[in-house]
Amino acid sequence: MNRDNYIGGSISTRIRENNLLTRNDLERLNDYDSVGEVLGALNDSSYRESIQELGRPEEYEKILDQELKNSYELIEQTAGDDNILQYFRERYNFHNLKVLVREIVQNESYANLYSDIGNIDLAYIKRHLSTDNIEVGFLEGLDIDGYKPLNKSVNSNDIYVDYGKTALAKFRDTNNPKDIDISLDKSYYEKLLKDAKEIDLEELTKYTKERIDLINIKTLLRIKAQGSQASDLKDALIDGGFIEPERLVELAPADVNHIVVKLSNENINKYLVRSLDEDKTLDQNLLDLEKAIDDHQMDYSRLAKSMTYGPEVLMNYIISKEAEIKNLRIILVSKLNSLPKEFTLERLRETYA
Repeated sequence: MNRDNYIGGSISTRIRENNLLTRNDLERLNDYDSVGEVLGALNDSSYRESIQELGRPEEYEKILDQELKNSYELIEQTAGDDNILQYFRERYNFHNLKVLVREIVQNESYANLYSDIGNIDLAYIKRHLSTDNIEVGFLEGLDIDGYKPLNKSVNSNDIYVDYGKTALAKFRDTNNPKDIDISLDKSYYEKLLKDAKEIDLEELTKYTKERIDLINIKTLLRIKAQGSQASDLKDALIDGGFIEPERLVELAPADVNHIVVKLSNENINKYLVRSLDEDKTLDQNLLDLEKAIDDHQMDYSRLAKSMTYGPEVLMNYIISKEAEIKNLRIILVSKLNSLPKEFTLERLRETYA
């Protein structure tokens, strides 16, 4: 990887960083009482054009989706390297893959659930996953930049076909829909590690392995909360992190504080310490751990602050924009449901700006 290739892109991205919402901006937005007031306050931001085209304030998801799509397109034009954004697009690719597999097993159409930030050939994949003469017309017509349905020369989609086949085989073996998610979640992190190694950034690979550890801890707590069996935990844990899954299976019977102590030498321990406590319910621990997982991503993003230029600067912008949109969603959902402002403030994620 030649860092000099990112000098121009880093300069333009630094300029865009000035438009990111700060923590103070979010706190001011939280002080408003309605969705309409929050959107009105955003009229002086990068969300302005999308807001002006909105029919009703309650349709705010359209604004957030469009802003995220715009951000991806801007960085993609700047990057000059498909691998940089591919790492982040995988989240949406695997979301789409989950929707597609559910369509096959349930014989339903969920066209409205697909994300247009994903960039895999859904029609091609669906034809190769299904043994029936299925209808894929709506997939062929999806309006996604760079989307080439049924382009059989795009061999890069074959790996997603394999991921889908694995998930379908698991489902047909157990007839349990949750096994679709478990299988594709494992494949997702397998692909993220592959993407990170192709980008050739040691810190990104380290971050990905730590994220796998945090997701596995979250899975452990969720299964404890459900009162499920140890075998369920073993099946759901993801390989590739720093902590061996077998070690977490052994920790499953322990209380939350004991788990934190036993993992005190791990890189992720500081996130466990700040989020987990035996005095809280398992559901509350899960909520706080989810927030800590987002904070872990923002901590990785902040590495770019000390860099003049490089792929990290561009990646940081995408991470920061996704955190910003998540925070706006938290605020808008809270206003729509008249939730206490103090509660909303506690749920806000860390910001880069």
